[in-house]
Amino acid sequence: MFTSANKGEGKTFCISKIAQEAAQQGKRVLLIDLDLHRPRLSKSLCGQNTKGLMNILREDGDLNDYVLSLSEDNLYLLPTGPLPPNPLEVISSDTLKELIATISEDFDYVFIDTPPVRILSDSRVVATLCDGVIFVVKNGETKMQELKEAKDAISKTGTPIIGAILNGYTYNKKAKSSYVYY
Repeated sequence: MFTSANKGEGKTFCISKIAQEAAQQGKRVLLIDLDLHRPRLSKSLCGQNTKGLMNILREDGDLNDYVLSLSEDNLYLLPTGPLPPNPLEVISSDTLKELIATISEDFDYVFIDTPPVRILSDSRVVATLCDGVIFVVKNGETKMQELKEAKDAISKTGTPIIGAILNGYTYNKKAKSSYVYY
């Protein structure tokens, strides 16, 4: 699961790039957009898609009817579909839990995009369905206290935080030149 402390830290960008890289290495990767408030992953990869995860959960639909194959081989997307009136109710459902367990058997990696931890409780609920959490942190913008609050909230779920991505860092020439020997 990918999340952040605040909005605008680059979760959608980072999750897309990491998924593309894994797919290029031959791994079957499914991206799930579980930001049921601002589904930017769905919008950026498939436009205004009207069908997806919510259709499966509401209609007991077939997963294969809603998973989209993206331009990269081995890379797939399960968009949100029509947004529900009460996202937390959907995210807390046993149906979603069962669906994610089933999906995990068919893919090497399942990357889930979620809302910021400090803004909505959705990410904390989704974390309980995942093997690990990756934080996206925007360089120069995310405050240490905000990150600590987000980390503490996720830690309470019992799901391990497996890493963090520092997004938006620009290397200067001196920093780049010190790695020339690699």
